[in-house]
Amino acid sequence: MQRTGGVSLAAVLGLSTSASAMVDDDGNFESDPYTLGIASGDPLPDSVIIWTRLAPNPLEADGAMPSETFSVEWMVATDEGMSDIVNTGTATAEPDHAHTIHVDADGLEPATEYYYQFACRGETSPIGRTKTAPAAGASVDAFQFGFASCNRWVDGHYTAFGQMAEDELDLIVHLGDYIYEYGIDVSESPREKSLPQEYKKETTDLDTYRLRYGLYKSDPNLRAAHASAPWLVTRDDHEVDNNWAGNVPQDPDKQSTEAFIQRRAAALKAYYEHLPFRMEQKPDDASQKLYRYYEFGDLLDFNVLDTRLYRSDQACDDVFNKVDCAERFEEDRTILGDAQEEWLLENLSATETTWNVLANQLPFATMDFKQGPEEGFRTEQWDGYVPEQNLVKTAFEDDANNPVVITGDFHSHWANTLISAKDGSSEPVGAEFVGTSISSGGNGTDMDDFGRYVVTENDNVEYYNNQRGYVRCTVTPDNWTTEFQVLEYVDEPGAPMRTDATVELTAGQPGIPDDNPLILADSIAVGNGKNGTAELTGRWLDTGLSGAAMTVTISDPEIATITGVTVADSFSISETDVASDGASADIRFADVEKNAQSVVGGTDTRLATLDIRGQSAGTADIEVSVDRLDDDSGTALVANTELGVVIVGPPPVTGSAEPTDPDGDGRFEDVNGNGRVDYDDIQLLFDNFDDDSVALNKTAYDFNENGKLEYDDIVTLYSEVN
Repeated sequence: MQRTGGVSLAAVLGLSTSASAMVDDDGNFESDPYTLGIASGDPLPDSVIIWTRLAPNPLEADGAMPSETFSVEWMVATDEGMSDIVNTGTATAEPDHAHTIHVDADGLEPATEYYYQFACRGETSPIGRTKTAPAAGASVDAFQFGFASCNRWVDGHYTAFGQMAEDELDLIVHLGDYIYEYGIDVSESPREKSLPQEYKKETTDLDTYRLRYGLYKSDPNLRAAHASAPWLVTRDDHEVDNNWAGNVPQDPDKQSTEAFIQRRAAALKAYYEHLPFRMEQKPDDASQKLYRYYEFGDLLDFNVLDTRLYRSDQACDDVFNKVDCAERFEEDRTILGDAQEEWLLENLSATETTWNVLANQLPFATMDFKQGPEEGFRTEQWDGYVPEQNLVKTAFEDDANNPVVITGDFHSHWANTLISAKDGSSEPVGAEFVGTSISSGGNGTDMDDFGRYVVTENDNVEYYNNQRGYVRCTVTPDNWTTEFQVLEYVDEPGAPMRTDATVELTAGQPGIPDDNPLILADSIAVGNGKNGTAELTGRWLDTGLSGAAMTVTISDPEIATITGVTVADSFSISETDVASDGASADIRFADVEKNAQSVVGGTDTRLATLDIRGQSAGTADIEVSVDRLDDDSGTALVANTELGVVIVGPPPVTGSAEPTDPDGDGRFEDVNGNGRVDYDDIQLLFDNFDDDSVALNKTAYDFNENGKLEYDDIVTLYSEVN
């Protein structure tokens, strides 16, 4: 917790841990000056930028700091205990820059994990973890990074950032909309936090932009993610003004070009102040050179793009779904600008890494959003700049090595194949992964009508999910594995994270591959002698499903048994046979009426429901074996399987006896199983909140009875103890 800046038990319980924010007459801090945490970014083989801001009160534009300079000591060590210091120095935090510091910590070794910390007037910051890039051309066996975007504070909690922190990645890439400029109406927010009046108006000047960053960065999950790994950051539109383009604001009738440029200068200054950029990214008034290149050994490189500052205004009145927009094809229109375009094409031509990545704000793949025979395109994304879109596709095909575009903006997950720009060609030239939002848009659903018809209309769109989360990528010389991480909800904290879909690319084979069908079993928890149900589902059934035969087995029937099976109603013919000892069940079904048609992407289709009875405390696997699986044409498919887990008891939480339910209400308040309910139970539950023994046993620990497992359950148990 010290290293990541993560949430503490006291914070979860709402206990006060600090005095009012201020600096006394002697210039000493009376409360924590590191309320916005620490961060690192833009890693090179021999250096990394480390950042912090002195701000005892993050909800004041000046951070409750006096108008004077402060000397801040910084140190970098090879160990988390900060005993082996390898570099140290002093930086100056000035009021003109909101008392932020950007230190280029150099003299470091390539591909090495380091820790860093700040100290000012007796107050020390949390300890951060960072990592340098491998040396240029060095052999790299594996690299894991995550990317995210769109963290609108008012829409929900930053649970996904907390999970990213736990991943301890080699790199985190943020693709824009770090803040939102709109005025905040807290009455509509699940955050349940009151804010000063200044937050109710839209950001237009330096003070209001600084306030917005102060609010966003005060979130403990975001602070934890920043402290866990180096970041590589680019912006989209909301850091300045929704849908701005070059010198054109969203509403030219409401603000002049001169007023917008002045606003943009303030926005870029606050943006630079609050993120770990190198000096080269420091704004020059209303301009900022944000596009840049980072290389990680011989494995992959990142071309970080800026698709806002240099673009032509959006075509055809900036519409989402425009039919017959000739302006999209005009040769003089640009999304990159001449200098950035030349820079990108040169990088793709000269690259020697195995994987070439474009870190990009808006969807790159061609995407028809019009249902039916007409084609309609969103002109704000690359489809509104077709000549330049085709130019980059051609560079992918002719010059690049295994190009992959990573994208933000869209508040949903997508996996897209990039198709050649050559006339009449349907050949893939690369892949695009679009990541959903951290919180923007609220809870969402796994599939909706929009996603269903867009996947149907576009053969190059392979996957869609409309929940919140982030994307985790593991890259090796031979393969690129993308895991789409999703949350069930963000309107309350503590939602469990799950991998909704996994896509694997193979070096030398461009595009999103056709995935084998996946048959998977739920993970569930049931009480001793109690009954529960687990769903058996199918995924990646994009050619339909005419029928199947499979066997489901419980690995240890002394812990749990199958008592019955109900096949989904969509299959009009079915047969099931449960073994006499409940250890297994054979299932056969046929879709005579073709109800299970063209299931898209990662969407699950229910095949059957398993009735499971808990026999004794413990954990057993639910294993699936597929004997036959046929698509709509009758072709036999090769299916992958994913086992589930059944937890009975609940089982002991780490290091304790089996929990008990003292009042018989079905919830296990005696977490450590010692026969009484006290503070030790709260602490044990908190310490193991993300472990399977708790996370997969929601019913046992849902103390606030809202059907979710979240930190408020700990608060509820705390109130019962007291």
